[in-house]
Amino acid sequence: MKIRSFNNQINANRVIYIIIFLGTCVYAWMSGERLAYLTALVFFIVPTISCIVTFILLRGLKVEQTLPATIVKHQNGSILIDLHNPTPLPFSRLECIFYGNPYAIKTQSGIQLAVEPFKSTEGQIPFTVLFRGEYEIGLKSVIATDYLGLFRLKRKYRKQTKILALPRIVDFSNIPLSMSLVAEASARFDIRDEDYSIVSDIRPYIPTDSIKRVHWKLTAKRNEWLVKIFQSNALNHVSIIFDNLRLPLLEEEMYSLEDRMVESAVGLARHCLNQGMPVDFLSTDGGKASVQTAASFNTIYHMVGELKFEQDPMLSPVTILTQTLNDASGSVNAVVFTTSLTTELYERTVNSVNRGNYTAIMYFATEDYNAEYEQIFRILEDSGLPCFKVK
Repeated sequence: MKIRSFNNQINANRVIYIIIFLGTCVYAWMSGERLAYLTALVFFIVPTISCIVTFILLRGLKVEQTLPATIVKHQNGSILIDLHNPTPLPFSRLECIFYGNPYAIKTQSGIQLAVEPFKSTEGQIPFTVLFRGEYEIGLKSVIATDYLGLFRLKRKYRKQTKILALPRIVDFSNIPLSMSLVAEASARFDIRDEDYSIVSDIRPYIPTDSIKRVHWKLTAKRNEWLVKIFQSNALNHVSIIFDNLRLPLLEEEMYSLEDRMVESAVGLARHCLNQGMPVDFLSTDGGKASVQTAASFNTIYHMVGELKFEQDPMLSPVTILTQTLNDASGSVNAVVFTTSLTTELYERTVNSVNRGNYTAIMYFATEDYNAEYEQIFRILEDSGLPCFKVK
């Protein structure tokens, strides 16, 4: 509203100035006096000089912006603008115009600042990223008004800046899916099947621990009893298979659907790690992250934060699930996050379960009804297989 009212003020200044200039020209023509002609000439030249001076000052203005590299979705952030005027002339008014995804980023369009000679002025503009992902955001241009208030001169700010909005983390502790996975996790602590050449973690000593498991160097360094946790060869890994296929949806539904998938997958990964289950995160764009302990959760968190949905990913959930089953020496825990319940995925899931694996489907339904996907979901549900629909 402020910028709009200021534009109205500039238009009013132009109308007044043109009326005065035309009046002076008419008076000079009718009277024929030199002073009148000189006055009309001055009225014509002064705006030109004002524009030239303002243009030179605007080019000499030093502009810097600072903003965070990452931010969690729905948290408030701010762009800090620093304007330094190295000249002896002031700027009566500067407008800083900002850019950003109009749907995913909530912010002001611009702010107005006054910069005194040989001084710096700081301005701060708040913003909120509404959806997970990487977005361009920042200062688009600086607009200066000449000293007569008749013209607005623009200087583009060419430095491109991006910000990564990380997803929120959904709590998976109350979802039935997690109950089945926790049962499998107990194999991690089965000391009858440990690889003593690989230390996966350290924990405090408890009275039932063998003295052979004590980590003597770390115990002496920290002055507390610590024992080694060796890598288990038993069933303990959870493979999260993420389908990052971008559906042809309107932005309003597309962003929301993709965020629900990402936040649910991240929530499941953290829940499994907190329960002592290592996680392999596999996406259909070829991305992969393997995390052994909860302390390394950020590896998955930042990978998923940068994940981009594609119209034609190089892999499919069926391909990844098949490869996971073929590579495993024993049984497999796998959870597939997808928006497409295809016949191929259904057949592979049933086959996997029949082979003694735990395979679950997290189906994210769109607003448009898909008869094929809904029918497959009902078949999976009626068969008693772990299949969940998220709306």
